[in-house]
Amino acid sequence: MKESSNNYFQLFFQQNYDSLVHFLSSKFTDYEEAQDLAQDAFYNVMKAKNAEELEHARAYLFQTASNLALNRIRKKKRQDLYQRSVALAANPEQDGIIASPERAAAARQQLQQVEKALNSLPKKCRRAFLLHRSGQMTYRQIAAELGVSVSTVEKYMIKALDHCRKKVQWDSN
Repeated sequence: MKESSNNYFQLFFQQNYDSLVHFLSSKFTDYEEAQDLAQDAFYNVMKAKNAEELEHARAYLFQTASNLALNRIRKKKRQDLYQRSVALAANPEQDGIIASPERAAAARQQLQQVEKALNSLPKKCRRAFLLHRSGQMTYRQIAAELGVSVSTVEKYMIKALDHCRKKVQWDSN
């Protein structure tokens, strides 16, 4: 990166960081999460081709941050739904929902099938899947943890999901 480009981004960061974090704080209760998203937004703007020449760089930055926040919120909703479904399968009487004995047995059986399918995966593949789904880590964080590339983590996730789809008999009811 050129020195003038570096100076531009340093000044741009100093002028916009606090207001961007404040904007993101309105969307998240966790201040650190707002700071992380702000950092990601600045990084994405810096990566943009000819970023120094953006006519409305501040608007672009805030729109980027808004998109990242929306993606993060959607991801959390999916994770919460997934965790709730796993908890419900393990304890069908949770949340006042009482399942029939047959349905509860089927849910427990599916959970056992998922556990068996995951246990039959190669160690790194299983660990990547569990870190992402249970540990809520990003692919980049998992790659660093396992000492592999991000694309390898992506391949692990595809393999794990495909393996589970083939091994688990999902109840369509």
